[in-house]
Parts: sequence; C-alpha cells; structure tokens
Amino acid sequence: MKQVSSKAQGVLADRRSFLKLGGMSSALMLSSRAETMAGPFTRADYSPHLIPENKRLSKKWIASMKAEGNPEVYTGAQLKYIGMPVGGIGCGQLYLGGDGRLWHWDIFKSNYDREKHEMKMSAMTMGGHYPHPVEMGAEYCYQNGADVDQGFAVRVTAGDQVVKKTLDKDGFKSVSFRGEYPVGRVSYREAGFPVEVDLAAFSPFIPLNTKDSALPVTVMQFTVKNVEQTPVEVELAGWLQNAVCPYTTEASRGTRHNEYLTTADRTTLLQTISGEVDKEHGYGSSALSILASAGVNGATTVGEDLFSSLEGAPEASSADLGQKLLGALGQMITIAPGESQTVTFLVSWYFPYHQKRTTPNSQLFSTRHYRPWFKDAGEVAQYVATDQERLIGETLTWNQVWNNSTLPQWMLDRSMIPLDCMATQTFHWFENGLPWSWEGVDCCEGTCTHVFHYAQALSRLFPELESRGRELVDYDLAFKEDSGGIGYRGQDTQKVADDGQAGTILRVYREHQMSTDDAFLQRLWPKVKKSLEYLLAKDPDQDGIMTGHQENTLDAAWSGKIAWLSSMYLGALAAGEAMAVEVGETEFAQLCRRILDRGYQTIVSELYNGEYFIQTPDEETFQRFNTNDGCHIDQVLGQAWMHQVGLGRVIPKEQTVSALNSLWKYNFAPDAGGYALKHREIEEAFRWYAMEGEAGLLMTTWPRGGAEKAIPGATLRSAENPTEWTGPGGYFNECMNGFEYQVAWHMIAEGDPDSELVERGLSLMKSVHDRYGAEKRNPYNEIECSDHYGRSMASYGIFLTACGFSYHGPKGEIGFDPKIRPAQFRAPFTSAAGWGTYEQSLGKSVMDASITLAWGSLKLSKVTLTPGSLKVTKAIVKLNGAALQTQVIATGSRVDLILPDGVELQQGQTLEIVLA
Repeated sequence: MKQVSSKAQGVLADRRSFLKLGGMSSALMLSSRAETMAGPFTRADYSPHLIPENKRLSKKWIASMKAEGNPEVYTGAQLKYIGMPVGGIGCGQLYLGGDGRLWHWDIFKSNYDREKHEMKMSAMTMGGHYPHPVEMGAEYCYQNGADVDQGFAVRVTAGDQVVKKTLDKDGFKSVSFRGEYPVGRVSYREAGFPVEVDLAAFSPFIPLNTKDSALPVTVMQFTVKNVEQTPVEVELAGWLQNAVCPYTTEASRGTRHNEYLTTADRTTLLQTISGEVDKEHGYGSSALSILASAGVNGATTVGEDLFSSLEGAPEASSADLGQKLLGALGQMITIAPGESQTVTFLVSWYFPYHQKRTTPNSQLFSTRHYRPWFKDAGEVAQYVATDQERLIGETLTWNQVWNNSTLPQWMLDRSMIPLDCMATQTFHWFENGLPWSWEGVDCCEGTCTHVFHYAQALSRLFPELESRGRELVDYDLAFKEDSGGIGYRGQDTQKVADDGQAGTILRVYREHQMSTDDAFLQRLWPKVKKSLEYLLAKDPDQDGIMTGHQENTLDAAWSGKIAWLSSMYLGALAAGEAMAVEVGETEFAQLCRRILDRGYQTIVSELYNGEYFIQTPDEETFQRFNTNDGCHIDQVLGQAWMHQVGLGRVIPKEQTVSALNSLWKYNFAPDAGGYALKHREIEEAFRWYAMEGEAGLLMTTWPRGGAEKAIPGATLRSAENPTEWTGPGGYFNECMNGFEYQVAWHMIAEGDPDSELVERGLSLMKSVHDRYGAEKRNPYNEIECSDHYGRSMASYGIFLTACGFSYHGPKGEIGFDPKIRPAQFRAPFTSAAGWGTYEQSLGKSVMDASITLAWGSLKLSKVTLTPGSLKVTKAIVKLNGAALQTQVIATGSRVDLILPDGVELQQGQTLEIVLA
C-alpha cells in the first residue's frame, strides 16, 4: 500500500472483509413508554358520552410523566423504524437509522410532484410513508430513489487476534440508539470484543446561526474505547457509493468519478460526474472525509488494490452510469488500555439544482441556498474541517445546554423533534434567500399560513428564517396590495385563510420580539397595518367578532360567528395595538384597543355556552362545514397565542379555563383510536393518527348534540341519538399533533405551577409522544397530511409555556415563570442574539436565580420573575460579581427588576439575582 500524508491520519478500509462478521447478544434497555396510561374502563364510563369523563390515568404513568426521568434508549426491535434527519436545514433529507446506518438519501433534487399517500392503518404502523432498508431491503430502496450503499466498520487487532465488524445491527447484536435531536447517538457493544464504539451523528446545528446550521453535511463522530488490558490497533473505515445523478441511468449519458484529496486537516474521497447529464436529475458531487484532529495517532494510507476487494466495484476509479462505483476511507489508530480516541467522518454533498417548475414565480425556485457558498462537496468538507472546533463544538454545546434541565427528559425530546422537518424535503431555502415549505414532505405547497402559524420552534431557534418568511413570502409574493390579504400558499393569486391572516400578523410581532432592534418592524409595518385592516373589514360592527365567509385550516370557508376564528382576530388586534404603539401610530393603536375591548366581552356573551365556546349559525352555516354547538379543539386559540407573545388577555380567564377543561372532559380520549374505529362515519375521509389503544385529543365532539349538522349531506349512523355520538369522520374525529400541542401549551400557561391544568397539558403532550413509540413508528417523523408535518413545531410552544418564558429583544426584556417544579428549576432559553441557561431556587425567605450565557450576547434592561408567595422587598443583581443598579417593582406574584443603565451579557457570563 502506498503511504500518504500522516497529517490527515486515516486509513483506507477493506469493505468486503468487514462484511463477513458475526456478533453476540446483550441485555436490552427498554423504553419507558411501556407504562400503562389509563383504565380499566367499564360501560358506565362511556355514559352519557362516548368519551369517559374520568380518564382513569395511572398514578404510575403520571409520576413518570412529571419526573425528570432517564433518557429514552431504544434497542432491539425498537430500532427498525428509526429515521432521524441528520442533514442541514434545507439541504434535502438524510436519515440516521436506529443502528447507525444512513438511509433515505433524498438529497439529490427537490421533489415537486405531490405524492398522494394512503393515510390508513398501515401507514402509521410502519412509521411513515418511506421504505426502510431494514424492512424492505436496501436494493428496493435504491431502486426507488431512497438509498445509497454506505456504511462503516471497525477492525481490531489485539495481539494475534484480528476481529472485524460492521457498525450496524448485522455486526453488533447489542446496538442502542438515543435520539437528542439534532444529535443521534448509537452505541455498539459486545461481550468479549476488545473495544466499545459510540457514534454521535449530526449536522452542525447552532441556534441563531442559520448559515452554519444549513450545511449539506452529516458529521459521523466515532469514539472508540479500549476495554482490554493491553494496547489495541483499530481500523475505523467508511465506504460510500458514488450515486451522483441517481435518476439518470443511461450509460452513454455520463461517467462517475472517485478522486482522493489530502489537505492538512482532512482526507477526502470526492465523487463527481462528467458527461451530458441534466442538472435537475441530481447533478453535483458527494464526498466522504476524515478530519485530522489532535490526539488521534495513526497514518493515512491509500491503496490502488482496495477497489478490487470491494464487491461489485470496478478496479478503476470511474464507472459509466448504470454501473456501481464505490470508494472507501479509513483511520488507523492505536489505543492504550482504558483510553478512548475519537475519529470524525464527514458525509457531504452538493446538489444545488431544483427541477424546473411551471408555477408562478418559478424563476425564484431554481437553486438551493448553498449553491454560491461552495463549488462542490469537497469544499463543503473543507469548510467544516477548517472550522471544526467551532462548528462541532458549538453544536455539542447546544446539545448539552438543551438537555441540562429539570424539565422531564421526554418533554425536552418531544419539544425539539418536530423541528427536524426543516432538515427534510418539507423545507427548502433558495439561493435568493427565499424560504419555502410544503405542509409536510411534498404535500400542500406554499408555506401555508394556516398551518405554520401554529409552529413556534423555528422562530426561537432560527429567527432569521421566520423573518425572511414574513418579509419575502407573506408580505411580498403572497401579499395582495389592493386588499391587504395574504395568499395562504405563498402566492398573491391564492385565497386568504382568515386564521392564517391573523396568525401571520401575530408572527410579525413575534419576529419583532426576536430581533435586536425595530428595523424589521419598521420595514413591514405599513403592509402589516393593511393586513389587519383586511380583517377589520370582516367586522363591520367593530364588536370584535368576524362574520361572513371565513376560510380556515380545516380546508373550507365557514360562515356565521365562529369563536376560534374570532379569537384569532382578537389576538391579531392585540398584536396590532402593540406594534402600532411601538411605531408611534397612536390613533390606530386606540382603534385596535377599542375593538379588542368590545370583543373581550362579546365573545363571551354571544359565543360561550356556559362550558365552552361555540359557533353560532347564519343562513349559510349548515350548507358549509361547521361545528355549531360542538366542543372544538381550537376554540380559544387566540388566547393561546397571547401566551407566546406576552400580550395579556383577549378572552377572560374564567371562561378560557372552563373551555380548556371542557376539551379535557369531552375531547380527550384515553383510547382515541378505538373510539374512531367504532364511531367514524365517513371512512374514506378519515386518517389514522391514533390507533386503537392510543390516547389523543379529538378535534371536535358534540356533547350537547349538533353533530348531524356538521357535514352537509352526510349520512349519519346515529343521528337519532346525537347526544351520545361525538361527530362525523373527516377532520372532526381525528387527532392531529399540532392542534393537540397548542391546547397543551395553553393549559400549562393558564395553570398555576404543578396544578391539575398543568398536569393535563403535560398529559396531552405525553400522549402524542407515546403514540410515536419506536416499537411501532418512527419517533422522529410526526405525520399529519404528510411526513414531517410543519404544524407539529407547535410542540416547542409547550416548552416555552412550561418555562413561563417571555422576551422582547428591542426592549431588552426577559422573563421566566416556571410551571413545573419552580422551587428547583433549570432550563435553556434563546434570545435574539444569544442562548444559555436560566436557573432558579425558590425558598421560603429568599429566591436565587441566574442567567448564564453559553453563546452570543444578551442585552437586558428588565428581568421579570415570579417568586411565588415570597414578599420581595429587596433585590441584588450582579454581573461578574459587580452589583448593578436595580429598581424593584412588585405586582401581585410578579417582580420586575429594572436595570436603568442596561447590561449586555457576553458568552460565558452569568447574571446573578437574589430576591428577599
């Protein structure tokens, strides 16, 4: 073998010899989700309503739900459906499997043809709509454009013994997976094997740093530990198929090439193509690299004889289309007894071209955001290699900050998981800076306003993308200059969804809050004002209640007076007032306040039935979809939004809490799938999001009757006894995660710390989490209309209200009001320019709190805390040990700490607070 530069410190591996391996089994670590949730139930529990009022939740289940708990670790059969996205934001879709293999290589092009998925029982049972190599076979997946031949293996020499294993379930029988999105962790163990191997796989993910979190690369970081009493030699190797242009199979069209490159900080296998190939068929390049790093001993070797030992690979370093071309790269290291070394591989790609579109503004959708950043996959690898300490280090720092919390671990996991849709074909980011999304993968185009306004994660972690969405899509491509309406699917030719219109106005205010100054708001305000005037026109009486046709997220125009849509209108008015005040338009702010005050009363007097909020009909109501007297999941959605942006009340608290408790009483089914199985009426329209035995919050029930009026023309099996029947099929008796999440965050926000209402909110979230148990589905793919559905990013709103988090960047204000174990509380936070950890300890006579910045900077002029029953008379605030001038304003249970001179925390600094 020919020796090359030792600086890159790697070794090429013999793949075929690695594949002829065996292994031994070990004990399983089971997920905690096997805990029985509820029951048993009797016939009496289902009278007078089909959903039991007494949920009979298991005390053990509730205790495990509330506890910090241990991380969920999956093993054995739980590994088979796992697919965690591990690519960069907007860079296509690449999964990390449960055993550490990469699969579903949907990185080559952007798919623009909607796939009509069957949403039946088997869809959710199989964990989504994608073929999985473990279940279907790798050849099937590759033929369907889903997979690439790639993997890793280890060869260990200990004395005279040489042992080889692939790093997957075929090589090791004891494999475990721990998902901490964006980091997936896989462990390989076997009794008698000389080393233990742990994998951390991720793409750089640094909140507030969008560019470095949107790189077309996956980091595969292997840590190998010697468990023997003598030194061992280890070869850690990876191989990668050259699959450039996978959708072009005519051999005469082109030739694929493999080339090895070595620099001071990396060794790279670069894979390219030449010939007459169409750019939109996956033209570009891929690469497998090993990073040089301090503390790793060994040498890089390249051998021309390697290819002859790879099954199916030609001896040359190129191959015509239609032939399989493989390459490999590895690292040789010597590890002392008890010591560990880490070898970092990169899988990078560069496929910047989208296929042609015939839709309006198609010229805007031609190339991916990263096209001008690099020229090929080798440059992507070089970018990461050059700055690996920062890119990898800050990703892992965020991972540590996020998980270093007193909140339940399952809650932290589920709050973050839905954000992974940004690293799938759900989301696209174009070269011109335009962000664009399907609702779910390849399903329902146009960054839909009535879906994405539920989502709360992206705005807090990557606010740049949300701000671009408001400025470049909602108030540009989709904005109707004549009326102020916002086309609900990213085009001004589309109709306006009233809930999406109101939600977009609220999002503008949220994005303003997540800014360092008011420049964003000043630029957008004239159009935002006009968009609010569009809603005002639907309220000619200015009583705070919209009338007429009202398009909404349930894919129809409803009519009459509809509580949940008018609550969103009231929320938009509250945001409009706040923004008008900040830009100095006092008259418009007063108009918003005047209507809001009337609406605050009218929504109760006209649309509250003593238990919950409803829809009152007009002459057209029963010719359209409606909920009439039903108990609908979104009935107080506008007030839920207020807790995300700190704007107080648009609906009185008493009636709001009653409505939330009614949703728990009438809509939360411990066996939602069983209910739907027995009582769905329109089978063709029903979609299975909760299977028999799984809990969920139903969209609408009719405890006082009226279900027979909800779907015009429907034939109802039980219409003669509507009080015992909770509604038709279609959307109304489905469980959809994003809707459930917003109710959960609202319950937590309205409840006192550790109260029953907080417990109910947690139960709703935990029910969704349990539905995505790894033994039956992919935990990392939340489905609604399609895979990786955007509305599910509402889960982050639960995390925010559990922290009682409030923030206004331009004003320099931050606040915390923990709802779960506030006596000893710790959680991460993000702001406009920095992120870190908030911690508090609450005693009878004193409260200690701290804000520690792990990244960036944080400007503050006011900190708001809630010290419970503590009567605060003084406060001490210090930065780096130096006391800061502080004014204390106590209002009820809340304390505002005013910092007249302001303060700016830098990375590594801690603001210490003592209240007494």
